[in-house]
Amino acid sequence: MDASGAAALGESGRLDLGELAALNGRQFCQAFVDQLARGFGADLVTVGELQPGGGGSIRVLASWFDGLQLGDFEYDMRATPCHDVVQSGGPQVFLRQVQERYPENGMFAEEGIQAFAGLALKNAAGRTAGLVQAAWRREIGTGRAAEITALMQQFAPRLGAEIAGLQTRAALAALARGPGSTSPRAAFRQLAAQLQGALGVRTAFIAENTAHSADRFQVLACCTDGQAEAAMEDSLVGYAGRPCAFLKEGERFLVPEGLQQAFPAQAQFREQGLQSYLGVPLRDAEGQMIGHFALLHSREIRLEPSENSLVEVFAARIALELCRRRAERRRRQAEQALLLRHKSESLGLLAGTIAHEFNNLLASMQGRSELALAHLGAAHPAQAHVAAVEEGLQASARLMRQLLGYARGGGNPQPETCDLNCIVRDALALVPVECRLGKAVVLDLAEGELTAQMDPAQAGRLLMQAVLNAVEAIGPGAGTVTVATRRISLSAAERRRLLKGRRMAPGPCLLLEVRDTGHGMGRDTLARMFDPFFTTKPGGRGLGLAVALGIISRHRGGLAVDSREGGGSTFRFYFPACTAAAAPAPRAAAAAAAPRREQRRRILVVDDEDTVRRAVAGLLQLRGCEVAQADGYDAALALLQAQGPFDGAVIDMSMPGRGGWETLARLLDMQPGLNAVMMSGFAFSAAEAGFPELEGVQVLDKPFTREKLYKALFR
Repeated sequence: MDASGAAALGESGRLDLGELAALNGRQFCQAFVDQLARGFGADLVTVGELQPGGGGSIRVLASWFDGLQLGDFEYDMRATPCHDVVQSGGPQVFLRQVQERYPENGMFAEEGIQAFAGLALKNAAGRTAGLVQAAWRREIGTGRAAEITALMQQFAPRLGAEIAGLQTRAALAALARGPGSTSPRAAFRQLAAQLQGALGVRTAFIAENTAHSADRFQVLACCTDGQAEAAMEDSLVGYAGRPCAFLKEGERFLVPEGLQQAFPAQAQFREQGLQSYLGVPLRDAEGQMIGHFALLHSREIRLEPSENSLVEVFAARIALELCRRRAERRRRQAEQALLLRHKSESLGLLAGTIAHEFNNLLASMQGRSELALAHLGAAHPAQAHVAAVEEGLQASARLMRQLLGYARGGGNPQPETCDLNCIVRDALALVPVECRLGKAVVLDLAEGELTAQMDPAQAGRLLMQAVLNAVEAIGPGAGTVTVATRRISLSAAERRRLLKGRRMAPGPCLLLEVRDTGHGMGRDTLARMFDPFFTTKPGGRGLGLAVALGIISRHRGGLAVDSREGGGSTFRFYFPACTAAAAPAPRAAAAAAAPRREQRRRILVVDDEDTVRRAVAGLLQLRGCEVAQADGYDAALALLQAQGPFDGAVIDMSMPGRGGWETLARLLDMQPGLNAVMMSGFAFSAAEAGFPELEGVQVLDKPFTREKLYKALFR
């Protein structure tokens, strides 16, 4: 208002300019409403702000109704003259019969309203932000209508600025309070809604950079016209051909108008009538770009300085929430990896205990059945029955080895220098077409050779199992399984977060990734997916992922799983990369075969299980050996002192007290060059037991046939 206008108003006595000059915000709006109502004898006066979303809602900021303040409330303006005020952007005056013009307005009918005057209020950018209105229960004259309209127009810039300031302060207060929910999804939904409303645009969305693809971003929340677009959440969107691609340079990107012409390939811009775009990159504390938010509008985007400041505040707050989301995700991954690690360790302990006891029983029965067959003639009536028993024992032994293989990854790998890409191609060539169930298997292999020390058979088995699991996870219909390889580098912290990753050697890694377009897994399934015999597939055995866990563990690698319900699954297997082939482990001197002698061989058998010890002794006696039996460390040493030297020894690896590796080490001190064979129902290496110098000693898995025993001992 200029000086002459202010003087005229002051002289008229309608308004107290001194009082108004000392106020701002809601207090200013309320004082203006009070003075306007008293000065012009109005029965109803309000100042309200237009609510975002285009739904036709007005939120009352200040009011006078028969001398009372109505409080903070909203009303639908679509059946009122306020709608025409907002649509026209100019003043609307009805001197009489306003009820007849708006018959659906129940409030006018109930209160007998006859006359109305209203004016749209705009912010500094020229956008309608609200309105001021006055109403009377009687007719008003043309002069009074003109005077009040002029007064509204002169105070409109101040009222528009106060509304904009209130909106900014409300947005800042909401940001300061933080999200009302601890759910990250709810937090981002709330922030998107605040963005859209505070800046008065059609659409606002928040996106995060994807961890494993620089070509796409993930939409976390989207709000259009005041409504959350749930269908957009978690969707992956490519940068190509979109204005968001320009944010990769790290600076804001603004298309103030002409959005459809600038990006003609984006049909949704035309469908939604969008004309402008503003994208703002989001950074973490180290300055790395972690995501962005974007504003889209059907009119030109032109931000005032105060709105630019608000954009900066939003950028800082949303970046903070993104960092919190990432930290929470890392925490959950670490907890999940720790849980799975503990479960796998418990599984190994349980499997070892069961295997040791069960294989001892099998070894005893295997030996006894072979002894029985050796003494039974081919024509003996019992010969066929004993042979059937032996076949059953061998089948039981295979089942136990399979279970241990699933728990431990199929035994110790036989590493050699090989190319991961070749392993992938060879393994997938062995997957029959019918096993792919109509799904596309796509290769995305890194260029060149990816060499590492690994067991090609076990790595191929791991890949085949992962691909078959992915095919089944997709379910009926079309789908895609992508197998990718990369050479990458992981930090020490990243390795520790991997399942089994703590054992990984430092240096570069080879990544084998299998991802599918299936339905994904929920938290409960993720927590149990490596349990043996756990499966969500009808008729499944649930051993496949336990195999993968064992194989990657044996290779001293790492494993990570990324899956969410409705979004597919990605399995990442990390193998330590190296450039030189590992030298074959030198054969321990203690394992060197003793010179063969023509006379009868003398063998020492050491096992705490009497039935196993006697069965092994019987098989050796069939070969013509003289056998001495000991039930543990002390007895073995005493026999060697009293009856030694021996031509060979067969020693159980797991015995109470001092175990088999320690027993062999002491026997070798007493008789260097003793030819020894270890046997176990659940083998562990000499290095794991603390005797790396015995790493080359041959190990027989219980139960074993007499041919395997003879081959190992008399080679």
